[in-house]
Parts: sequence; C-alpha cells; structure tokens
Amino acid sequence: MARGRRSEQDFADEIAAHVEIEADRLMLEGVEGVEGTKGMDRAAALAAARRAFGNMTRSRERFYEARRWMWLDHLRRDLRHALIEAARTPVATAIVVLSFALGVGFNTAIFSLADQALVRGLPVARPDQLVMLDWHGDFVGGGVGTDNLFPYPFYAELRRSGGVFAEVFARHPTDVHLAVGRGDSEPVAAEVVSGSYFPALGVRPALGRLLGDADDLQPGGHPVVVLSYDYWRGRLGGDPGVVGRRVLVNSFPMVVVGVAAPGFRGVDWGRVPALWVPLMMKRQATPSWDALLDRRTRWLHVFGRLRPGVSPRQAKARLDPWFKSYLSEDTRSEGWPRVSPQELRQFLGSTLDLLPAAGGRSDLRGRLRQPIVILLAATALLLVLACLNVANLSLAKALARHRPTALRVALGASRGRILAQQATESALLAAAGTAAGLLLAPAVCRAILSLLPDGAGSVALRADLDPRVLGFAAALTVLTALVSGVGPALYATAIHPAAVLKQRGAAASAGGRGVRQGLVVAQFALALILLVGAGLFARTLSSLRQRGPGFSTSNLLMFRIAPMSNGYDAARSKPLVRRLLAAVQQQPDVAGAGVARWEMLAGGGWNNPVTVQAGRRFVTEDLAMDSVSPGFFAMLGVPVVRGRDFDQRDAPYEWDGDRRSAIVNEEFVRRYLGHDDPLGARLGIGDGPATATPTQIVGVVRNFQDTGLRRVEPEIFFALWEGGVREAVFYVRTRTASPVAARSLRALVRRIDPALTVLALRTLDDELDRLLSSERILATLAAAFAAVATLLAMIGLYGVLSFSAASRAREIGIRLALGAPRRAAGGLILREAALLAAAGAAVAVPAAWALGRLVEAQLFGVRPLDAASLAAAAVILALVCLAAGAVPAGRASAVNPLDTMRGE
Repeated sequence: MARGRRSEQDFADEIAAHVEIEADRLMLEGVEGVEGTKGMDRAAALAAARRAFGNMTRSRERFYEARRWMWLDHLRRDLRHALIEAARTPVATAIVVLSFALGVGFNTAIFSLADQALVRGLPVARPDQLVMLDWHGDFVGGGVGTDNLFPYPFYAELRRSGGVFAEVFARHPTDVHLAVGRGDSEPVAAEVVSGSYFPALGVRPALGRLLGDADDLQPGGHPVVVLSYDYWRGRLGGDPGVVGRRVLVNSFPMVVVGVAAPGFRGVDWGRVPALWVPLMMKRQATPSWDALLDRRTRWLHVFGRLRPGVSPRQAKARLDPWFKSYLSEDTRSEGWPRVSPQELRQFLGSTLDLLPAAGGRSDLRGRLRQPIVILLAATALLLVLACLNVANLSLAKALARHRPTALRVALGASRGRILAQQATESALLAAAGTAAGLLLAPAVCRAILSLLPDGAGSVALRADLDPRVLGFAAALTVLTALVSGVGPALYATAIHPAAVLKQRGAAASAGGRGVRQGLVVAQFALALILLVGAGLFARTLSSLRQRGPGFSTSNLLMFRIAPMSNGYDAARSKPLVRRLLAAVQQQPDVAGAGVARWEMLAGGGWNNPVTVQAGRRFVTEDLAMDSVSPGFFAMLGVPVVRGRDFDQRDAPYEWDGDRRSAIVNEEFVRRYLGHDDPLGARLGIGDGPATATPTQIVGVVRNFQDTGLRRVEPEIFFALWEGGVREAVFYVRTRTASPVAARSLRALVRRIDPALTVLALRTLDDELDRLLSSERILATLAAAFAAVATLLAMIGLYGVLSFSAASRAREIGIRLALGAPRRAAGGLILREAALLAAAGAAVAVPAAWALGRLVEAQLFGVRPLDAASLAAAAVILALVCLAAGAVPAGRASAVNPLDTMRGE
C-alpha cells in the first residue's frame, strides 16, 4: 500500500523525536570522551541534543521546499500581497487600472480595425496565392470604375490561355434593385462575377449551390443569383426555402440557387454585396450600360490564383509574352480605332503588374490607409503616456514603502524576491487594466465604424475581437507591465538598507523626486503632441467645411433615380426624367431644381481625355465631365461668367449621337486656353488623331468644387437633354425645412410611378459629411485621444505635486515660521507645475512639428506647426496645471509650522 505525502507536522514530530532520543541518551551516558558529562540533567541534555542536530528551522524549510514548486508558492504569496496592497490604496489602484484600460483598449480597437482593413487575408482557401492584375500603361478606350480595370475579352482570353495561373476569375461591383417575393424593390450592393469566382476562391455554400462555369456560357442565358449569408439571415430571416425562389433584379426575374458560406463577404471589405450575379447577366445587372464584349471598355477586376510553388515574379515572367501577343492581336481586331503612332507605341508598351490580393481589393482601403496608420501612431503615443502614468504611480508607491523594503533586505530578503513581488503587483494591475480595455475595445470599434459614410453595415469590418486581436492585447499586457512596473521596481529596490533606515520622515522617499518629475515632463510632452495633432485635424475638417463646394448648401436636397433598373428602356427614360423634373419645379415649396447625370462631389461623372480645337488642336489630360439640365447652375447659385447657360436650344427630344453644346469652368480656361477666347472653341471626347470635335463651348461657369473639396479641377459640362438619360440625380432647392420637403418629394415620385425607387435622398450637408468621413474620423479620434492624454497627464502631475508638497513640508514650515506669506507656499507648488509643463512643451514643440510634416498630406488650410493649434494646446495644458496644482498648493499653504517641526 502506497504511503501518502508526509505532512509538515509529521516531519516536525520526527525531528522532536530525534532530539528526545538524543537527550535521553545524554542523560544516561553523557557526552562520550568528555569528563563530568555522565548523568546530565534534562535541560542540559536537550540543549546539547539540539546543538548536535543543527538548525531545526532550516531543516523544516528544506522539507517544505522539497515538497512544493516554490515559484508557484511564491507567486501565490505575491498575488495575495498584491491584492492586499491594491485594496489598501483603492484610488491609486483605480487610476492604474483606468490608465491601462484606456491605453490597451484604444490600441486594441485600432489594431483590430487596422488588421481587418490592411493586413488580414480573405476568408477563403489559401489567400496568399491570390494576385490581382493591373494594366500599367496606356489603354485605347474608356472605362467604368476606378482602378485595376480590364475589358471582358482580356479576361476570357487569359483564362483560355491556361498555364500561368491555377485559376482566373473576374468581378465588377455594382448596385441593383432587388425585390424578394411581393415586397418593394430595394437598392443593394451586388457583384457581377465570372463562373470561376467561387471555385477559384474555394468558397462553399451554406445552402444550395454557388455559381460555376455552367453559369458563364451565354449572355442573358443564366438568370440565377447567389445571396450572401448576411443578407439571407438579416433580411430574409434565414428562410431555408429561399433556394429556388424567384426574385427581381432590376425588374428582371431571376432564381436564387444558393447562399454563400457565413463570413464570406466578397473580395472588397469596403463594399459588402447582398448577392452575386453571373457575368453573362451583366446587361440585366447594369441596364444603363452594356459593354460585356467590348474590347475598348475596361470595367472588370481580374484576379488569378498562383500555382503552388510559383511566385508572383515567376508568374509575371511567364505572363509577359502572352500579354505582348494579346496587345498585338488587339490592334488587328475589329473596331480598333485610328490612333497616332505615339499612342500605338504607348499601347504596345503596356505591361501587366501582379499585385498581392490576399486581402482582396478595396477603394476604401486606399482612402483609409494613411488615416489608420496615423491613428495607430496616436494610440501608440497614448499607450506610452499611460505607461508613464502608471510608472509614476508605481514609483510613488514603491518609494512610500522604502523603509519596509529596506527592513526586509536587512533581515535577509533577496532583491530578486522583492523585485518579483513588485513585478507581480504591476502584472496584476496590468491584467486587470487589460480586461477592462478588452471590454472597452468593441465599443471604440463600433464608434469608429459609425463614422463611416454608411455606418458599419456597409463594410466587412467587425467590432468583435478575434484570437489575433486577443493575442495582441496579451502582448500589450506583458509590454505595459514590463515598461511601467519593472523600471520603478528596479529603482526602488536599489537601496542601501542602513542609509534608508537612518533617514526620518519624508526624507526616506525624497530620492525619487527627480525621476518622477522626468516622467511628468514626458507625459506633458506626449499630451501636447496629441493636443496639437487634434488641433491640426480639427482645423482641417473645419477649413474644408467652411470652404464647402463653392455654393450654398442651405435647404439643398438630392436624390437619384435609375429608371432602367425599374423596368424602363432607354427610349422611355429621358421623357420620364423630364416629366419628373417639371413636376418637381412646380411644387410650391421648391425654389429651384436641376438634374445631373452624376452625383456632384463624388469625383465627377466620367473621365476622358479631350481633343480641343481653338485656333490650334491639342489634347488634354483626363478631365472630369458631367451632363446637366438647363438652369442647373442658377439653381446652385453658381453664375455663368461668360457666354450663356443651357436652354431650349440644347434640349432635343431625340439624340442624334452628337453633343453640340458644352460649358466649361474657369479652371479649364485658365489651364488650357489661357488668354484665348473660350467661346466657340470646339471639343471632342478622345485623344486620337481622328477624334471629331462636334461640341462647341457656349459658356464658362465660375469654379466650384465638383470633384472634391481640396482642389478645383478643370471640368466640362454637357447639355443633359442632348444625350440619352438612363440615370439621373436631382438637386432641389427648397423653401422649407429639408425633412418636410423630402417627404413631399417621395410622395411626388410615387404619384408619377409607384414602382420608381428613390435612391440616396439626403441633403447636400449630409453628402459633405460623407465626403469628409476620413477627416471626421481623424479629427474625432484625435480629439478623444488628446482628451485621454490630457487626463492622464493631469493625474501624473497631481501625483508629483502631492508628493512634492509632502516631501517639502519641513521646508515650507520653516519658510512660514520665518514670516513667508501662505500664498508663497502654494506658489512654490504652482511654480513647480509651471516649470514641468514648460519643460514638456520645450520637448514637444519640435516633435509636434516633425509629426505635422509626416501627416501633411492629410491637412488642408493649416500648416504642420499651426500657431492657433499650438496656442490652444498651451492654454489647455495651462488649465491642466492649475487644476492639478490647486489641491497640492492648498495643502502646502495650510501647513502648520509648529506641527511640522514637532513631527521632524
């Protein structure tokens, strides 16, 4: 039968038994070889037996240590001690935990969003093998979209060529009107995708099946769609009978064949699709334009999956000969336009780039990349400031325990044990702060996502914390515990016990004053940097808002209609738009109305080079263009400074294919025509030698911001009624409050056609807010970080000033006893606060200037070292000094000289 582990009492009883046996022997026999020891009395025998046995306490300690993991025992004791110390100083503990929570919480939130937006791969099979193709060079033709675009024939020929990629797929983002069942249609985001899209990505269905090559054969012959998991759960309640159900996409009947796997939200995290439509159904998905087989129109994003073991460099080397052959064959294809020799050389000199696409593709990523990096840097500064604040408080607590620590060292405690005890206390508080920070982080994420133009629902970013983010938070916990705890612990344990034990009163802890002051200077410097940064971003946002679009946005509404997505054909769309505009203009609460083909402030309508015939013939760069109705500029309040506005001469009901009239802005005249008379100059869209110039400039309009708020670009406006009108954006200047007018506009559209969907009905002020979303995120979060930093700096300064007032009590008492006024005693403390703040400012100003230069691209209307921002930050810190120093200064001025001297 196995024996159990011996107890400590059992071991102690055995030691006592050994001593008793030895004592009994000595009482009977005495000490062998020593005369006169025979027959010792019991007391002498016990004493001799104990001397012979040795240190019984040490033996018991060795027994105790032999049967335990001592590090675990020490840890248990250190944790118990840390909990007791935390409970003894609840205010200091709360400040430390709050500092950690703010630092870790904000850092975790920003890291989570940065990880999802900039780093994390798509939730697909082997995302590291994905690349996106990019045409580098001059393309002969036009395009629909932003960047990285290709025509469909390129994709088809690349996929047929084989050999380079394991698989190739293509997609085009768009918006469709979707009606499920008998409900009204609603605008949703969609992706037009090739049949290879889902197989290449390795996505599996949650229900039914996904699109495949069998759905990518015949234009118009595959009326099927796949729904996203989020749309299926959120809008359809997770109905399992949705497969096989008939839906209307832009009034065209299609059938749901499946639901994509949960977590898959397309390849663009900035634009979450509700459904996927086969590429062959493009005409139904984008009824206002059809370029499926057009070699001269780029509109597709093309992706490839690399074969195992093939690098992007190797794939590009194999792809280059094929691409050169493709370009050469393209120049001999049907429909190849007449181009100049230089344009031909530039086209044939084009190359293909393979861009990493593990994270997909997103226009929003490009706009938010630098703001996210700036926010990461700001949160890092905030974390450093929180660590400095905790280090200051930890040092104060360690110095306050200087005498007990010195006594322990004098009694034999090793410095390693003392250091471990204090490090355990710091780690415990850091862990508590991290737990609080993890509770704060999702709220911060949700607040940031709410600042995006369409909120969190428009993007594939989530506020939930995944294992990667939790690992980051754990690493932050270790880092902050080391930075904020070990340094003060090392300083506090580097003591000479004899010297400390001889000291009296406050002198025992006065040695840490300089270190704590240095920490406060660093805190003030970081707080000032964040305050100046917040001022720069706030002034940028204010400058852009004040600049505005160059016309009044008061009571100005906009809404969009897409008749061809509601069952209209091209012939009936323009009459509908004209009838609707006339009805809007006749409303009693409408002061003016106009129609544009494209939304203003969203980058212009379309971009193309233009051939200009004005005495000489020349070609421009890509210019922004739009089409507007007569009276559009008058409705905005933008004057036509030369020539005339569009009128009935520019309003034929039948379009013969030519645009006869155009109005340009002043920037166009300044950049391209100089002192030449713009009126009568002729334009043609395109830059080829055979480009005709049928359009005459009939007017010049004053500059206003149409392609963005930061700069004015040259722009051309065509007469809307001279061309086809397949979509239209209405701008309505109302006499009444916008919410009331919005309801009346919706009712008016419903009266004209109940099936017509009103899209994006909002005020121009709302549109400006959407346009300035990046600037608003930066300004809002920078202000939040600066406020937290200021609070932490104030806490740190308060602690140092309180420590200073206590340690200088004897000096202040002597001054008061010698006749100094009490206000002078408080002045000593406030003067110290001012000196610390000034030192922090001296460190911060050059650093703030350097950081301002780094973020200069994000600024507008403000210099990197803005005097107003710096002055505002200085005023805030001055108020912080007064607030932090008021209580310690009051305590200093209330010192009783007799009590102070008597205590010493």
